[in-house]
Amino acid sequence: MRIRTPRKKGKPRKRKKQIGRKRRLTHASPKIIMNPAELGEAVPEAAHEAETEGTRAETGQLAGFMEGYAKGYQEGKYAGGEEIIDQLLPPNIIFPDLSLQQIIATGVSMHMEQAIPLMLPEQVRDAILHAMEEKRPLSVVRLGDGELLTMAQEIVMPVDQVRREGKFLEYAGVKVPDLDIRNRLVEAVNGADIVGIPRTRMPNYQLLVSPVFQAFGLSLREKQWTDSLINYSLCTAGCLLPILQNRRILLIGNMAEQLSAVLDHRGLFVAGIVTPVNGARDAARVVALAKQYEFDIALVSAGIAAVLITEELARLTGKVAIDFGHLANALIKGEAPL
Repeated sequence: MRIRTPRKKGKPRKRKKQIGRKRRLTHASPKIIMNPAELGEAVPEAAHEAETEGTRAETGQLAGFMEGYAKGYQEGKYAGGEEIIDQLLPPNIIFPDLSLQQIIATGVSMHMEQAIPLMLPEQVRDAILHAMEEKRPLSVVRLGDGELLTMAQEIVMPVDQVRREGKFLEYAGVKVPDLDIRNRLVEAVNGADIVGIPRTRMPNYQLLVSPVFQAFGLSLREKQWTDSLINYSLCTAGCLLPILQNRRILLIGNMAEQLSAVLDHRGLFVAGIVTPVNGARDAARVVALAKQYEFDIALVSAGIAAVLITEELARLTGKVAIDFGHLANALIKGEAPL
């Protein structure tokens, strides 16, 4: 039996007001107050219809996205290749039987005299081995987008653009603007024996090399060049282990201790470790510490600072120094075979 609590006098009942609120809520969002048990068999059918409509909507959105993506890709591909050919051809000539690749290949062959040769991994390996045997200095540095953007400050690009396009630079060891580090990088590149430059023609990679070099009067004809990924190429080509065997190895960088364990496990001799490296402005201190060790070859993994350290260390000690980069991380993680 249900016992009703007596209503106190002078206190009006609020049932109608509550119903009014409930009705407004029901009208606004019926799913919140519906009780599925009261709807019986209509619930699965309604749910199925709702789910089907939702799936159709999602499928439609995905199809629309993919269609837009494909259209944008085709337009970008045309603008980046075929449209350029359209603009260069006289109005009374077409090449319907030639593909974009064929036309580009022909153009590349006509400009081979202007090509800059890059040393292959085996050639870099031989240069390193000969330098160690002859006990003469050799520095191998590498330029990526970080180094090139740093060198571009206020002479190729305004600082704001460098900061915007190089948001990673502080992680790599340079806080923009830093014109002192810019100038020291230029000196290090000019003094290095082998310089790795990017093969990819993406913005801020190979396409930034010529403007930067021209701005500082650096020649692309009077130095030995290689791929900026030469560190990885030496490893994948099986050239790294012959370089390091029976040599005193100096490791420099924030991953030096972990890399030392990997090399020690392979029976290689680590003569010393210099860690940490706190950005490009820490390069001089690191070089001073590294000079205290007896070594044959130094592997430097220190971001942009590696270019400064590698060139100066080789020049001052008469030894071989290599900008080792993130290959250290790959070896530590087992992602690259030694």
